[in-house]
This record gives sequence, structure tokens and C-alpha cells, in this order.
Amino acid sequence: MFVLVVLRDTLKIVPADFRKARETALKDEINSKYTNRVLHDVGLCMLAHDILEIDEGYVQHSEGWIWVKVTFRMIVFRPFREEILLGRIRSSNESGIQVSMGFFDDITIPAECMPAGSDYDQNEGVWVWRYDDNALYMDLDEPIRFSVVDSKFLDVSPPRPKKDEEEGTPSVRQPPYSLTGSIAQSGLGLLSWWQ
Repeated sequence: MFVLVVLRDTLKIVPADFRKARETALKDEINSKYTNRVLHDVGLCMLAHDILEIDEGYVQHSEGWIWVKVTFRMIVFRPFREEILLGRIRSSNESGIQVSMGFFDDITIPAECMPAGSDYDQNEGVWVWRYDDNALYMDLDEPIRFSVVDSKFLDVSPPRPKKDEEEGTPSVRQPPYSLTGSIAQSGLGLLSWWQ
């Protein structure tokens, strides 16, 4: 679920941070720049693990801060295919279930990845698994165990206005990193089903 990734970047130490130890100031800058940010084809950055190398700093003409090239390891959320994860059902609709892990919300379990015999109950607004004459409802905020089927990265460059786009029409923003899950295998689904 979490991996260590080696990154290299040029970071600045502002004068207010000169009183801190150099490594502490750089870790603070790494965390403020990378935490909760998706790096394309890498994953969701969580926290700086450690600093591997710090080059000598330099001051640009007419600037008061120090620029330093740093090689560091970052803890990154990037589950592998077929990994089993736990989350909570955030919402449901006819196309599937949206799951949240608390720190990551872009998880979808599509209708085709539900157990055989599942259907969407329009009246309740939730999915139901009909198994051996039992109706097992997948209620909101219930803990759910799922398997990762796919992870998708999307290049989300700043949007450019289109000539034929109407003014005032909000466009649907796609997340930069999303997971597709499945609960079709035995042992997956709501935790209450298997207790």
C-alpha cells in the first residue's frame, strides 16, 4: 500500500527557517511541497521519510533564501494490483460504489465488479447483494474490504477554455489518481458479511 520513492528536487530555505537545523528546515519544506500531492505515475505523496543527500546551498542574486539540491525518500500511497484494502462506503449510485479510506477518496467499485446477484435498490439508494434468499445491503459509511483491480493516473494540466464551451457551465474535474476496486471474490465486501 505504501512504498518509498527516491526523489530529487531543488528546495528553498527561507530566512525564517535559518534558526532550524538544516535537515529539519528541508524536511519541513519537502512536506509542505509534496504532502497530499499526486505525482504522475508515482502515487499520492504522504510524508518525507528521510534525506539521503544535501548539496551545498546557494543564494540567488537579490534573494534572501538559500536554494539547496536535495535527494530524499518519500512515503507514497500506491497500492499494487490485487492488494486487499479496507475503506468505508462514501456513496452509491447505479454505476457503482465510491469508497473512502479517510486520506484517499478516489476509489470506485463499478457495478461489474460486484458479487454475482448484486443490484442497485432505487428506493434505498444502496447496492444489495442477494445471496441464499438473504438481502445484504451495502449501507453508507459501512466498512468494506476490496481488492485493487486497476489504478489510473490522469494528466490534469490546468484547464484551457474551449471555443465552443458555454460560459458558466461547470466541467466535471477528473481526479489525478484513482483506483478501481472489486468485491466479487470470496471474503471481500462488507466486514459484517464475514463475521
